Amino acid sequence: MVLVAEPWDFESPEGRGRLRGQVSKIQDFAPDGGQEVMLAVAPISLGGDTVTALRALGLHPTQETLIQRLERGLSTGVRLYGPGARSCLLVGSIRRLGA
Repeated sequence: MVLVAEPWDFESPEGRGRLRGQVSKIQDFAPDGGQEVMLAVAPISLGGDTVTALRALGLHPTQETLIQRLERGLSTGVRLYGPGARSCLLVGSIRRLGA
């Protein structure tokens, strides 16, 4: 589940400020660290385009990767980009639902 902070008026089928996605790909940026997680999402309209996938990148550096934090049940701040997009579409926090 992604809880969207920016833009503040974001709406999806999950409700205001909420977005549900499924991890479809993970890319590690070793040895420098960092991780990009690709999320498959129900079709949403962002910036006039229909988007079905988003790239999540950590908002702040952490000792753990994004996936490690999600596996431990922690929330973490992320920037969300469309596939191939250079500018951020959404800012929020991501957390794992269920086990």
